Amino acid sequence: MATTTKRDTATHEEYLQLHRWMSMAKALDDRMHILVKQGRAPFVGSSRGHEGIQVASTAAIGPSDWLVPHYRGLANAIVRGLTMKEWMLAVFAKAGDPLSGGRNIPGGCYSYRKLKIAPVSQVVASWIPKASGIAYGSKLAADGAVTLCTFGDGATSQGDFHEGVNFAAAHKLPVVFVCENNGYAISVPIRLQMSNPDVADRARGYGIVGVTVDGTDVPAAYAVCKEAVERARRGEGPTLIDAKIWRINSHTSEDNQLKYRSKEEIEDAAEHDPIERFRSWLVERGWITIDDAARIQTECDQEASAAADWAEQQPDPVAEDALTNLFA
Repeated sequence: MATTTKRDTATHEEYLQLHRWMSMAKALDDRMHILVKQGRAPFVGSSRGHEGIQVASTAAIGPSDWLVPHYRGLANAIVRGLTMKEWMLAVFAKAGDPLSGGRNIPGGCYSYRKLKIAPVSQVVASWIPKASGIAYGSKLAADGAVTLCTFGDGATSQGDFHEGVNFAAAHKLPVVFVCENNGYAISVPIRLQMSNPDVADRARGYGIVGVTVDGTDVPAAYAVCKEAVERARRGEGPTLIDAKIWRINSHTSEDNQLKYRSKEEIEDAAEHDPIERFRSWLVERGWITIDDAARIQTECDQEASAAADWAEQQPDPVAEDALTNLFA
């Protein structure tokens, strides 16, 4: 296992795009919380605190590659091309929802074939073997595609994690595993989940590369993920990345983190906001000003609000479509 802080030489424009994607994710997340409080939407599984590693990892793959995200992967989907209107159609469970046709809770279980986002599941870790299967298919087809699979630290305590990573390692599959390690499996702290909190250490047992990175450091996370994708594309097998992050909000809108986290810890988490950190990094280099960043966030907030108002007025699903696209 290696710990890295090195940074990739992405272009000025690429870094600014990463910042805008993160601002979009925050805007949608904040708007969904408002909708839930207003009684207009049923649920939100917040991705606040995860945006840095999500945009960094997804930006590292190409349009022909596959994304297999976990159910908190809002920023991942945005990088792949999901629009705010499309996400809000899912939030309001409208007929035009391209993710599930209005069948699931927002972000719960979805896929988007056009964007090469494989089906997401709420059954924790169940998508990890699927990601290895997709990568196995790519290897057999020799199509050069890499699969990016993301999950939380709680997923690494499931058997599916071992089976999926072990299979990928044994067959040297073109897949990158990214653990978005926020230190909590819902309400269970990492100290009660595992004796070794460094998930990347497990890579040794599979004979693959393991890397620990600060997931709130966007340039460092991008460098690690880019290297892992290139390694997979060269046929050198999978990488297990342990991205250390802080969960800012409760697990979901149905959860109250004050029941198991101190106010001091929650305040500390807010101080590790990857958006704030990346903005400061860009400002230091003169690539953006504080006023520019504020303007971009305001634009994204307004777009998210307009998308919500628009989506709420769209047609609801009809009963006759309940079995459409249902396998069995």
